[in-house]
Amino acid sequence: MKRILVTGGSGDLGRVLCRRAEALGWEVAAAYLTHANRIIAGVPIQVDLTDRDALNEVIDQVRPDVVFHTAVPPITTPNLRQAILTAAYNLSRLCPKTTRLIFLSSDMVFDGTRPPYKDDDPPSPLSVYGQAKAEMEMIGDQVVRTSLIYDFQAGNKQVDWMLEKINRGETVKLYADEYRCPIWVETLAEALIELSESMFKGILNIASPEPMTRLELGWKILEAMGKDPEVHIEAISAATTGRPADLTLDVGKAQLLLKTKLLSVDEAAAQWRETHPQAPDKS
Repeated sequence: MKRILVTGGSGDLGRVLCRRAEALGWEVAAAYLTHANRIIAGVPIQVDLTDRDALNEVIDQVRPDVVFHTAVPPITTPNLRQAILTAAYNLSRLCPKTTRLIFLSSDMVFDGTRPPYKDDDPPSPLSVYGQAKAEMEMIGDQVVRTSLIYDFQAGNKQVDWMLEKINRGETVKLYADEYRCPIWVETLAEALIELSESMFKGILNIASPEPMTRLELGWKILEAMGKDPEVHIEAISAATTGRPADLTLDVGKAQLLLKTKLLSVDEAAAQWRETHPQAPDKS
């Protein structure tokens, strides 16, 4: 039986990854720092990944065959770069050489001026977060660059902030000129599990094959949830924010390597409706 350690086990991706891995019969340890109540599968283990001794105890206890490193500190964390790199470095140093390390990176390692970005394109980050992720990419066995991770129900970061705005009677303001390749959390979790059983090493882009603006993403999510986007959403521009304008990822390599289909948002919404009979009917 495969033993896995999922860091960020209470996070949007980590909790779904734990559920899917446990359904396969794997032994799952869900490492978390806060929000234990969000863990839905696996054995919860509280640990600070920057605490070398504490993490070493967890690794000795779990003896993982695979580590999915999905944890990321809040963007407001003091010394964010150091926190991200220390966690990755500790995992790489403390895990046995036989343990496969799969690190989650981000499209934010690019500056958005030369899309679409291939798996081997050199990083060009604009933010501290992007810089830290770019440096982290040099540590893992398998590095997955991805984009916005969404779902169609509460409990997901891309959803919750919009629902909070709506519940307060506020307008949801979304960029109409910032392009990303958002991926459904279920698709990404499935792809990561498949990747863990492959011999691939290096950096791989795993995201939607269809880029879209943040405005389009928010619109489709709210629509799938039965909310009227025309009532709640306001289009705004990111032109003066200094944010990357187009972080489209080339996922051709992943499409060739993986059996998991990388779904568009429309395809994901349709699949979600099939498994959630209570979901609003698009028609």
